[in-house]
Amino acid sequence: MSVRLSSQFLLVGAIGAILSSLLIFLIPGPDGLGGPGSIPTNVVFVISGFFLLAGLPALYRVQAKQVGILGLAGVVLLWVATVLLLLVLSGVQILDVAVPGSIPHPGGEGPPPLAIIPMILGVVLTLIGGVIMGITTIRAHVFAAAIGWVILISPVLLLLTALAGNGLLGVILTSACLALFYAGLAWAGAAISFHGKATQAS
Repeated sequence: MSVRLSSQFLLVGAIGAILSSLLIFLIPGPDGLGGPGSIPTNVVFVISGFFLLAGLPALYRVQAKQVGILGLAGVVLLWVATVLLLLVLSGVQILDVAVPGSIPHPGGEGPPPLAIIPMILGVVLTLIGGVIMGITTIRAHVFAAAIGWVILISPVLLLLTALAGNGLLGVILTSACLALFYAGLAWAGAAISFHGKATQAS
């Protein structure tokens, strides 16, 4: 797959993930914002996840010489985090809503372990991978430095949103941080897709 095509997948997947972050509020799940997301929202997340999996390698390939093995590790961590958050977690939520009782809830109320585990692992891997990729991207001077800063800062903010709890404020902050992170990926994809190469930092 060419870098240009891969970057277009990155752009489409990131835009889809941003849209999903907004759909959480427009089409809430059966239990409201605090429960599992609606089927349409999670379907868009899953489709976006597949595009991102095909597109994330472009983030490394255009700056491979500059970011080296560390940058590769960052992209791999983001790739695995995408599998956990957009495919596994969304798949569990789709089943939980479409077929009630199909996902075990040992504790009764609250999200099932099959949702909690990929969510926690996905956020941690997004944090580590985002910090690594953000720092290496800033230092590589292949993309505009702002792209690296967005990819670096948004996962850190995402982790801090845990302090806001699971209420409306927590959901809003989490969605905003995710949207910001995917906006950084979309910006990177657009820089390659529309310019044929990454935008050089001034």
